[in-house]
Amino acid sequence: MAKKSQEKKSFFFGSSVDFDSKQLAVVLKLGIYGALSNPIDITSSELGKYLGVSQQTAARYLVELEKNHLIERSRTSRGQAVHITKLGKELLENLSIMITKALYSQKRSTTIYGVIENGLGEGAWYIMQEEYTKQFEETLGFLPYPGTINLRILNVDDLKKVAQIRQSEPYIIHGFEKKGRYFGDVMCYKARFEDGTMGAIIIPSRTHHNKDILEAIAPIYMREKLAEEGTKTLPDGKMLKIEVFLQ
Repeated sequence: MAKKSQEKKSFFFGSSVDFDSKQLAVVLKLGIYGALSNPIDITSSELGKYLGVSQQTAARYLVELEKNHLIERSRTSRGQAVHITKLGKELLENLSIMITKALYSQKRSTTIYGVIENGLGEGAWYIMQEEYTKQFEETLGFLPYPGTINLRILNVDDLKKVAQIRQSEPYIIHGFEKKGRYFGDVMCYKARFEDGTMGAIIIPSRTHHNKDILEAIAPIYMREKLAEEGTKTLPDGKMLKIEVFLQ
């Protein structure tokens, strides 16, 4: 009697790609062994031993992952080199975000530490566009001081919290077109600085910053407000704590 074929469940988060937990384990294992940054030499037999499956099963996993464009393979003197593709990397990043969200979903706020870093000087110009400032005042309850505070997140746990923030529901400042130039949406998350001043974390849809940089806004010049006695402003490299409120 023929066995009923089991329905595959997609683990590719919103994608139609067929992907099961065993294949996910293969991508994770390959990532652990360095296949995200460079192709790694690995035989199906070796992979099978790492996963606790037969050589034939491991080879089948690799074929399926390559078919789904999650890995790339090339021939080498040992047999084959395997490299995780951009799509495969996005899979692991999405998985990390979902795990973080599951772990911290009960928390209504999260505290993040970041090092103040000099920006590109464009923040003030963007922030002070009239179409933005009206929405900031209506949505967040304050008119932001021109410019942003850039925080570089260094701690791994804080980077996980950033992923948690990105997965929570934001306040949306809508984009607009002006003089033939498009200004994108801005995601906002209400926040409180360590002195109690209310502000916000903003994540523009168009940004030059990496994911380890957060931009903060406030109704006053926070570098001056938080400056230590005897100094005019907080210097670059100073650690700053911000509590971010989640919806």
